[in-house]
Amino acid sequence: MFNRVAIIGLGLMGGSLGLAIKQKGLARVVAGFARRAETRELALELGIVDQVFERPEDAVQAAELAVFCTSVSSIPELIGACHTCLAAGGVMTDVGSCKAEIVKRVEALFPRGPVPFIGSHPIAGSERQGIEAASATLYQNALVALTPTRRTAPAAHAQVMRLWQGLDARVQALSPQAHDHLLAKTSHVPHLVAALLAACVGRTQPGRVGPFCGAGFFDTTRIAEGDPQLWRDIIRANQPAIHNELKTFSREADHLLNILSCLGRSASGGKSGDLEMLDKFLQTSRERRRALTRGQGTAL
Repeated sequence: MFNRVAIIGLGLMGGSLGLAIKQKGLARVVAGFARRAETRELALELGIVDQVFERPEDAVQAAELAVFCTSVSSIPELIGACHTCLAAGGVMTDVGSCKAEIVKRVEALFPRGPVPFIGSHPIAGSERQGIEAASATLYQNALVALTPTRRTAPAAHAQVMRLWQGLDARVQALSPQAHDHLLAKTSHVPHLVAALLAACVGRTQPGRVGPFCGAGFFDTTRIAEGDPQLWRDIIRANQPAIHNELKTFSREADHLLNILSCLGRSASGGKSGDLEMLDKFLQTSRERRRALTRGQGTAL
């Protein structure tokens, strides 16, 4: 059991973390920080934290573990302001969706010796936002990526591993760079594609078009409901990897457009070879999705 855990940021991720830690009895005291007074009051009312503060440094005071659950752009600055307030031997982690930039900026705060920080990214979340959406089960059986480097303090690795395993999450270690390339492929570009589809379909007469959108459309575009500011920070921080993956997506879209153009040029509705290309595209897509589904729940 941790003596004191601090959670900096009490939105969906931080709120869910507080509920889960308290439900599992992993800490004697859970302290929290939120900028808005309403959020602080609600965190106490919902039993997410035992104590709540309007300054992050106060929340982190004497904590063995501090978890930063704010936007990716603010995490390094907050760590810079808070790390000297930790208990002796205290360690830090975060839940940001990008890792390379955060790790680089945090490690720069410690020019010598082991760094008492390791990046975390739980592959869990919701299009719902705010502390009201917090759930004690959000992290159960979720895959959590840890991103140690050669400078990561062994205690940081061990303590953060203990946190996530204590919440029944699965943990996988990989480099910050490998993490960001994978998440560009599996999360960041899918979000942009969902946003693009929602923007395209809803560009005119949404009141007329909406009734003709079925469950498939809303399932496909659900994640476009995510917080625009949060996603702006993620896309900026992981721009190079997202750019490369989006180019790959564009090439696949061009391939599909070429198939459709070939079908359209055929007076009979498509030569057998053109139809075979379309069949192959659809079959390959189905097989690849099934392979991804089989991969869920397994190690990287």
